[in-house]
Amino acid sequence: MIGYAGAPLATIAICTHDRSEDIRQCLAAIALQAQAVGFPILVVDSGSSPGHAAALRAITTEFDALLVRCDEPGISLARNTAAAHAQGQWVVYIDDDIRALPDWAAALAQCLQAAPDDVAMIGGLIRPRWPAGASPERVGRRWMLLLSCTEREGSGPVPGFDICGGNLAVRRAALQAVGGFPSTLGRVGKRLISGEESFLIERLAQQGLKTRYDDRFGVEHCIPAQRLTVRWATRRAYWEGVSRVLIHKELGRSLPRTMRPLKLAASVPVLLAFAPFSSESAIRCSMAWGGLVGQVRMR
Repeated sequence: MIGYAGAPLATIAICTHDRSEDIRQCLAAIALQAQAVGFPILVVDSGSSPGHAAALRAITTEFDALLVRCDEPGISLARNTAAAHAQGQWVVYIDDDIRALPDWAAALAQCLQAAPDDVAMIGGLIRPRWPAGASPERVGRRWMLLLSCTEREGSGPVPGFDICGGNLAVRRAALQAVGGFPSTLGRVGKRLISGEESFLIERLAQQGLKTRYDDRFGVEHCIPAQRLTVRWATRRAYWEGVSRVLIHKELGRSLPRTMRPLKLAASVPVLLAFAPFSSESAIRCSMAWGGLVGQVRMR
């Protein structure tokens, strides 16, 4: 699948830190697909330890993927590094714990070829691959988004549909024109700051560019068992609240009324009272608390 002037239409970028076995399984699912549509694969080693770094060198050679090393870890830095080294009009980000469905690359190529010029970012379907013996019945929509899963059918604009960075195509020129992913957002080590996709949606919109969701190119996200505990979900939700504050700060915007301190402070006791009986209330409570703490830290 050739783009302009002999360049590929897109480069597939996988950013990873200390998860070389995940990279092997991820590449095993996409390597032949990517070759069939002419998309090169780029792996960004985001400050992995020596053992994993050595394993990545062997694995990327085995699957004919390009490897680039970032000595400083951080997902936003790694994604920006991928954009700087990518070829073609689009850079397609997938997480290392993603397993592409059999028709992923072919469907992706069709979506990118058909994308109007004013569409700069397209998020694909991400369904969960539950661990053996898991009972995910209580996992609601908010929890699913915390798990970086978006399995809604159809296609349409964002907002209206949700997208996540685990299966995401971005026009490379547009990404670089808005300064890439901000280093203040995105996970670094155990700091679960997120929201870099939300920030990018807004920055692209400021340039008159659109973001869409399309379920035709789908993947599965491997969910560890510990992420199905309320303890994990509430910790992740707390950082989501902090992240929302940072997104508005990066965009230079005032916080919406729903995130004002008095509103959040009033909602926390009510949600806390229902938290023992409802995972949804527990998640919302932690998110509100994170929003409050984030605003205090910014002062």
